[in-house]
Amino acid sequence: MKRISVLLVDDEELFRQGLRSLLEKESFINEIFEAGNANEFDRQLGLHSVDIILLDIKLPGIKGHELLSKLNTKQERPKVIAVTGLEGVELIINLLKSGIDGVVFKLDGYSEIVKTIQEVMKTGNYFQEKTLRIIQVNSHRWDKVPTVSLSFHENELLKAIASGLTTKAIAAELKMTEATTETYRIRLIKKLGVPNTAALMAYAYTNGIL
Repeated sequence: MKRISVLLVDDEELFRQGLRSLLEKESFINEIFEAGNANEFDRQLGLHSVDIILLDIKLPGIKGHELLSKLNTKQERPKVIAVTGLEGVELIINLLKSGIDGVVFKLDGYSEIVKTIQEVMKTGNYFQEKTLRIIQVNSHRWDKVPTVSLSFHENELLKAIASGLTTKAIAAELKMTEATTETYRIRLIKKLGVPNTAALMAYAYTNGIL
């Protein structure tokens, strides 16, 4: 895994300092930047190139998913992981629909934050089992997408994605390289007309593919 630059976005300075002190010890970390509000967020992104953003979804004056929506207007954006102390279903659904790349809960501890960062950088996204359950139970609430005829391989790929497997595990199961697997995932998103991987999962549940 290449060394990455991280932007910590949280209005609690003590939390930022604690997380920063731990992340600085990790071999995959290059630089760490901090922001405590929307203005600092914009300033840091204007000054620095970052690979991943650890985003608190409860910031003064603006919600995390609103910042995410702003980022989505850019042609290329860093990967974004929501780091939250809240676990409300509505909150998670809104984040998933906004195109978040990962969700980690503060109560899960530092090791889960590191795991989520590593999985998102390796595979593009990562969702814990409890987040996958939220997608499954609420799949009917995603925007309706017409059923599309899928090939056998597309169907198998969609099953594997919706099961929450990593790109590496999917590649091994379907006997493809990780690069090919990722290419097919992107093609599948375009073919089904959905915005992101969470919506792919919801499509699979809604259409009885699992």
